[in-house]
Amino acid sequence: MEGAKEQGREVGGMGRRAAWLAWSLVTLSVALLVGGIALARMTRSTVPGLPYGSEAELDSAVLNLATVLTFSVVGAIIASRHPRNAIGWIFCGMGLVVGLGTLARGYAEFWLASGSGTRSLAETAAWFGSWSWVLLVYVPTSFMLLLFPDGRLPSPRWRPVAWCAGLGIIGFVVGLATEAGPLEDFPQIANPYGFDSPVLGVVGYAGAIVAGGSMVASAISLIVRMRRAGSVERQQIKWLA
Repeated sequence: MEGAKEQGREVGGMGRRAAWLAWSLVTLSVALLVGGIALARMTRSTVPGLPYGSEAELDSAVLNLATVLTFSVVGAIIASRHPRNAIGWIFCGMGLVVGLGTLARGYAEFWLASGSGTRSLAETAAWFGSWSWVLLVYVPTSFMLLLFPDGRLPSPRWRPVAWCAGLGIIGFVVGLATEAGPLEDFPQIANPYGFDSPVLGVVGYAGAIVAGGSMVASAISLIVRMRRAGSVERQQIKWLA
């Protein structure tokens, strides 16, 4: 009896810590997002030549806010109730990526428009903002489909898919982050961490192919899981679909 009570208290303590951490990540993500938008609007001018527009534009701000709240709040609810479920923490992490990416791009815009601030920090911020979209696109679509709904793989046989997804995403990011020349989102800035290396280019292309293939395999894993699922898990998968 004492052992059961102690275990219950331990589980309750873990749940409270997980809830505190998850909702703290929501607050941090929103704060980063608001900070990035404020920086972009601070100069009251638009930086010319940005291929995807400014973070200060209304449509961009609304889209980013909706994305942050969707990922972060849903992730915090899941992580608070099921701390061991990786889905909740993946969602919280993606909200943080969007918030940090908005802050980075907002600071880069602020520096380009005003010339105020640290050049190296602005270049690093623009660099991060130019490739952070890879994480937002590939991490949820790979690992969420592979681990949904309980945060575990359908079976150990799917472990290679998880490894390929992780390595593919890393390779894709390395290829983009080290590509020499102007940054994709900020063509006014040369990549401060770029290398003129064909090997890194191959790594990037290979990573993109492997990551894309892993996304397809992750979608197939969800179909396989649904065929084997019980009634409750089947309804959860239908909700996701």
